[in-house]
Amino acid sequence: MSMRSIVLGAAPRSENARERVRKKLVSLLHDPQRAREVGAVYLQSPPGQRAPPLVLAETVLAETGAAAGIEAIRRYVVARIRRELEEVQVVSLDGWIVSPTEARLCALVAGDGTP
Repeated sequence: MSMRSIVLGAAPRSENARERVRKKLVSLLHDPQRAREVGAVYLQSPPGQRAPPLVLAETVLAETGAAAGIEAIRRYVVARIRRELEEVQVVSLDGWIVSPTEARLCALVAGDGTP
C-alpha cells in the first residue's frame, strides 16, 4: 500500500482494478433485474457449492489484465461459459440451468445492489 493510500484513504490499486473489472462484468448483463434474482438464489447456495462472486472479477483481471476493454472481457467470459457448458459444468438455480461463470456474474449484481 502506498503512502498516498494510507494518508488519503484511497483503495489499493489492485482493489481499484478489481472494481473496474467488476463494473465491466456487470455491464455485460442484458437484464440486470433478472440477473439479480438468479444471483440472489446462487448466493443462498451452500458455501461448498458456490464461490464468492468476486472470484470471477479476480479471475478475469488475472486472465485479461487491468487494461482490458469491455470487448476483451466479453470474449473471455463467453469462451469460459461455452467451455463450462461443453464440459457440462452447470448449476441449477431455481429452475435456471447456468454455468458457474454465469451464476457468479449474476451474483456480482445481486451482492451489491448495482442496477
